[in-house]
Amino acid sequence: MKIALLGDIAPFGRCCVRERPNLLSELDKVAEALRDHDVVIGNLETPFIGDERPVGSKSAHVKSHPDNVMILRHLGVTHVTLANNHIFDYGVAGYRRTVDLLEKNNIGWFGTEGRSLRLEVDSEKIALLGYCSLNTNPSQQTMARKQGLNLLDVDRVMADMEECRQSGHLPIVAVHSGQEHVHTPSSEDVAFARKLASKYSYVYYGHHPHVIQGKERVDGSPIFYSLGNFLFDDVYTPRDPDKPLIRLSEANRTGIVVSLDVRNGAVQSSRVLPIHIGPDRIRFGSEVSGFAADEFDPALLTAGSDDYNASRGAAIASYIGGRRSLRDMKWYLRRLNPGSAGIILAARRNAKRHAEIFSSKVSRWS
Repeated sequence: MKIALLGDIAPFGRCCVRERPNLLSELDKVAEALRDHDVVIGNLETPFIGDERPVGSKSAHVKSHPDNVMILRHLGVTHVTLANNHIFDYGVAGYRRTVDLLEKNNIGWFGTEGRSLRLEVDSEKIALLGYCSLNTNPSQQTMARKQGLNLLDVDRVMADMEECRQSGHLPIVAVHSGQEHVHTPSSEDVAFARKLASKYSYVYYGHHPHVIQGKERVDGSPIFYSLGNFLFDDVYTPRDPDKPLIRLSEANRTGIVVSLDVRNGAVQSSRVLPIHIGPDRIRFGSEVSGFAADEFDPALLTAGSDDYNASRGAAIASYIGGRRSLRDMKWYLRRLNPGSAGIILAARRNAKRHAEIFSSKVSRWS
């Protein structure tokens, strides 16, 4: 069985078929490379919406026109994880429209409503499991007495992994977690991924940072902490439509596509190919110059150490400081609204619960 993993997919702006008429042809080489894969999985980072309105207090809500489902079809995407912090940006109505559209186009989905998937291809059995960490400040965690997002809860993940072991399915674990725009995962995410590898054979498929992070193989299990962006653009908000809240850097423009060869219930080999989202066109594979597949791997050797944590903290501070330097008091006043307090309160609630269901449990392994 051949499996392909794609990074963050948000078809809006210059990655929308309505805005970029040649987009599908730009993706032809990617589609050709994916054609011989039995399963192609992406992280769908945005809902497909019509007239739905944004819901909840967030710094930015992202959306995509329903026509963009043709991008997934063109690429041969077979499944998407919805366990991320933007899928409910337009509420349950936008989420439902998205699920309906995926199902009409025969694209499987998982990561919400307690949903996981079990697949069998040529006698190989895999399970698709998706979880969203509360450190990403997601919204709509529940919906009318039903579970919304599948949250990254240590006990829940362990229980799901044990079920997979009992049934003989190799888990592909899609994890939406981490600090955006930083090339090193948190020490707790590394400890969690390695702990799973010490107990189970599986694949860790990370996303959310929007940049590539390191990869490693632990006890035979391949771990990809972040694949970076697959399709993404600058993020604007209605309060400041002429100036992006987040402008793509070169690091944001480059992501990876992971190809896995699964035989006898385990990953026998893997390879990564770069994709670059340029303002002029999308480049793939050998077209991406200067790409080094192992650039961020060595840092993982010291994960958990004081030096590693200090270096990561400095990278986060540098990124945040860089963003603040581009803003003045007028910028903050334009964005000040009744929802600002809600953003702060939601972040605090999420941080508290994240500590309860994840951080406190991972720290006991140290």
